[in-house]
Amino acid sequence: MAGKKAEEPELELGADDKVGVGAFFERPSLVMFGLGFAAGMPNQLAGLALAIWLREAGASLALIGLMGLATLTYALKFLWAPLVDRVAIPVLDKALGRRRAWMFLTQAIVIVGLLLMATSDPALAFTKEGDATAAFIPFAGFAVLIALAGATQDIAIDAWRIEVARDANRLGVLTATYQWGYRVAILLAGALPLFVAQALNGDQYGWLGWAVAYVAMAGFMGLAIISTLLAPRETTAPAPRWVAPADVPDRGLVDSLEWIGRIALMLLAACVLAVGLAGKAEPLAWLVGGLYGGTKEMSAALAAKPWGVWQQVGYALIGLSLVVVACLQIPRLKTRPGAYFKAALADPLADFFSRYKDLASLILVFICVYRMADFVLNLTSTMYLDAGFSKDSIAYAQKFFGAAMSAIGAGLSGWLVLKFGLFRCLVIGAFLQPLSNLAFISITLTGPNLPALYVAIGIDNLSGMFAGTCLIMYMSMLTREGFTATQYAVFSSLYALPGKIITALSGRVVEGAAKASETGLLATMKPWFNHLPPEAFAAGGAKLGVSGQALAAGYTAFFFYTSLIGIFGIIMALAISRGPAREILEREKREEAEAAKA
Repeated sequence: MAGKKAEEPELELGADDKVGVGAFFERPSLVMFGLGFAAGMPNQLAGLALAIWLREAGASLALIGLMGLATLTYALKFLWAPLVDRVAIPVLDKALGRRRAWMFLTQAIVIVGLLLMATSDPALAFTKEGDATAAFIPFAGFAVLIALAGATQDIAIDAWRIEVARDANRLGVLTATYQWGYRVAILLAGALPLFVAQALNGDQYGWLGWAVAYVAMAGFMGLAIISTLLAPRETTAPAPRWVAPADVPDRGLVDSLEWIGRIALMLLAACVLAVGLAGKAEPLAWLVGGLYGGTKEMSAALAAKPWGVWQQVGYALIGLSLVVVACLQIPRLKTRPGAYFKAALADPLADFFSRYKDLASLILVFICVYRMADFVLNLTSTMYLDAGFSKDSIAYAQKFFGAAMSAIGAGLSGWLVLKFGLFRCLVIGAFLQPLSNLAFISITLTGPNLPALYVAIGIDNLSGMFAGTCLIMYMSMLTREGFTATQYAVFSSLYALPGKIITALSGRVVEGAAKASETGLLATMKPWFNHLPPEAFAAGGAKLGVSGQALAAGYTAFFFYTSLIGIFGIIMALAISRGPAREILEREKREEAEAAKA
């Protein structure tokens, strides 16, 4: 054992004195800021800003909810990520390289989609006689086009970020600057369209204000094009185009039918996964809605507590199973469609499991539970209102101060990875997340106290972004050349699923704890909050049938509960950072570095 350690000294990924803070100002890092900005724009413009536009135009809440499904493309992007790995775009691939070609194409599509939306007035669909939804289809199609192109752009940007980094140090720097650009895009795309529409339209709906806003957003996407053209080529060779195995004959029409069948099965899988991930009935109501009694009844069943969340889990698992079936080869029969689907989705996953063997499941569990303590904090905005804060106070604290603290967290993670290494930072992040959740108790103990609000939001955003950036770096390191886009897309699409399951139960935890604090097992907690102002938590408590003090105690118990959930992430981070999973990853990176030098 001693001889082996002498040959392979312990390597802490990222801990390298040769890379300093100046790496944040190198060309790839500055370009990464622009690409992070590019990644954040389509998601916001096809989501929040679009929802407000539609509501002003007269769309129903049901239709707005249906439009929100467009952003599900970001959760389902792993289904077509193999195309970004394998397909060479004519002309652009040779001129720009595989990743930049895809980025350039998808950015151009986003710009065209925004301009097309700007030429369309959705209000016209709701003033015509007949079915407003049918008249609305062209506008909705532009939104889906933007979301689809944006999700595909994400795949290419993530792959470029991983492949252009020469080592773990620069990967950390690129990930941090990506997060900075993304946060700026969220602020800009979330606020500027509203300001422009308000300035030109006032309090009345007008197409012109929104059209100008979306044209302006298309102009800002020009930064994405510039960043792509300035970006250096990725350092790894592009994956070769798929070629049918020589020993598999072309079966003509039979192969065509099999292609149709497998693609149809993948589309069905996407619909089922959409129901599982979003909890919306519409993607699958055309097939199973009748079993519930209709689309509305299916939606109600998915929203019901607590069984609705388990239905979502079931749909998610069924959807993943359908993806697996679509990629399986026909027993005792080799076909070209079967070989393609195996190479596209099955081989990247098989590569990951072959490298880590029994440890692959451990790594996937770690990815799923690491951020769980943060993901269950879905009731903080409700808690702010119940505590007595005004909506504008919440908005300023969350959108501006919170965004600034998130930027600091991203930069801090990149800098600390340079100094102490990735695995040490993963462990730090695992401890920070549950501890930061306890900061919210300062609000339940003080009520509508602005310093407490800013402290809680600041600590939460800083620690959450720190841990999130470290996890992104780790998932990036797990990918292998040739499968970068597909493997990372799988990791990033699925890692939040367990947190989503527990999140759906958060409201019941608060309500149950509040009632138990009024007259039940937690009644000893209620006196802790007798000093609160009379208005603090009073309105929310009245809706639940408990006192304000009991509701404050319920929220406090909830934050203790979320901190305890974080223990799983700590345990898994310690296991990953000191076990054979780390040794395998470090050996791979050492071999890659030696091969690059050779």
